[in-house]
Amino acid sequence: MYSANSIAPRWLGRMIAVGGFCLLTLACSPEDEDRTPAAPVAPSLATGSGSEDLIPLSRVPVPRPAGNIINRAAAVRLGKAFFWEAQVGGNGRIACATCHFVAGADGRHTAGSDGMVQAANFNSVNANANIAADNCTVTGGQQTTGRNTPTNVGAVFFRDLFHDGRANHRFNGLNPFGFTGNNTEGSLASTIDNAGAASQAVGPPNNPVEMSCNGRPFNGHNVPNGTLATKLLARIPLGTQRVRKNDGDLGSLSNWPAKGLNTTYQAMINAAFSPSVAGNAVNNFSAIWGQAIQAWEGKLIPDQTPLDQFLLGNTGALTEQQQRGLNRFTGKGGCTKCHLGGELSDATIAFVAASGLINEDGGDQGFHNIGVSPTNADLGRAATGPGGVAFSVSGSPFDRGAFKTPTLRNVKLTAPYFHFGQKQTLAQVVQFYADGGDFPNAGSKAKRIKPISFDADDKAALVDFLTNALTDCRVEKERAPFDHPSLPKPSGSGNLTGAVGRNGRGPCP
Repeated sequence: MYSANSIAPRWLGRMIAVGGFCLLTLACSPEDEDRTPAAPVAPSLATGSGSEDLIPLSRVPVPRPAGNIINRAAAVRLGKAFFWEAQVGGNGRIACATCHFVAGADGRHTAGSDGMVQAANFNSVNANANIAADNCTVTGGQQTTGRNTPTNVGAVFFRDLFHDGRANHRFNGLNPFGFTGNNTEGSLASTIDNAGAASQAVGPPNNPVEMSCNGRPFNGHNVPNGTLATKLLARIPLGTQRVRKNDGDLGSLSNWPAKGLNTTYQAMINAAFSPSVAGNAVNNFSAIWGQAIQAWEGKLIPDQTPLDQFLLGNTGALTEQQQRGLNRFTGKGGCTKCHLGGELSDATIAFVAASGLINEDGGDQGFHNIGVSPTNADLGRAATGPGGVAFSVSGSPFDRGAFKTPTLRNVKLTAPYFHFGQKQTLAQVVQFYADGGDFPNAGSKAKRIKPISFDADDKAALVDFLTNALTDCRVEKERAPFDHPSLPKPSGSGNLTGAVGRNGRGPCP
């Protein structure tokens, strides 16, 4: 996996000693056509101040869960169409992308989904396939979720998703909860491991606060009032949106300048999935949905940042101040105790496989209470799901108020920060850590969160490093594989964003 002159981080070395990445049941395939080719890691970062805990993201294999996909390229096309499909919304205007349209996140609000979904009860799918909105009875005003939107860029590397990790790494084909006690519905799939992104993807579509009128089912043909499956299978893919002819994945199917694709969802499913699954798509729709979106998200790998280039040997990729910020990040700041590896997080499939399920405080690996809000304001990892079972595996008090360590890649683009969007700027984030957190949270706060003696130059250097060294230009400029269809505003008229082809909104250096 590594060339003789490359430098593996210490934790990865422990995993290689027991068999390497393929031990994770990842399909270690070379299909990552959008990724930077591997190259030797810069010797300058081989030793000192914990820098050996950072590696280029191109060194980390992308999880390829075993499942029902028979053609990955076709599954990628299907997953991208699903993710950007506004007809999924109960009002016909809300896609998954509506909360993930800027670098995979949503910077329009402090927390939540910007009051996008009006409280309503589902009555039926409209029988007219030209009408995107469901028939619903309004019961209240606009709603908003309580937590900030995490990015889906690079999300496939994480073991469990959502801020509290409720989207389980084992996909059951129906809901986010895997085969834990919170899965009260059974399963549509045999265990598909390393599929937290698939588990996450099936959560929002029929959630009455996020995307749908309350009570709409996912699957089923003989459901009298219809389901999300019957709705989409009867409609033109992306039928209310435009797709550029040079879209990196969907261009060959585009009706540009007209709206939609020149195919059907059933045809796209047939091309991507085994006949046993595709032939009964209406009843397998949630399993298809989750796997397809994970396949597309498997291309959203932001591995072309200045930090990656620096780690690959280009010492001019970071300015002197950014190198100072890197030094503080890996040194006195201790940031790489949680933000490490190529993914810049300890909540990943690779890190958990290497280091175990329990972190240094005794809580779940990759989840920490950092004192950014009072513990009881949101129990996070220690909260319970629909089966009354806590998401916490360890049961440790340190899981109370603990949340998943996010990646810091493209953090310049994903404000506001933390699970409630408590901090608006990276300068505020750096000051938060310098202060040792905002709340004491005795008995549950991570022991490592203590005041740090950063001076003004340290803080400026860290902000410069976080802002500029960790940004993949392709993400910022929406170049392939980060290009996309148009996306309507969740209410009213007009677009949140227009269609962007593979060349994005400008060149990268």
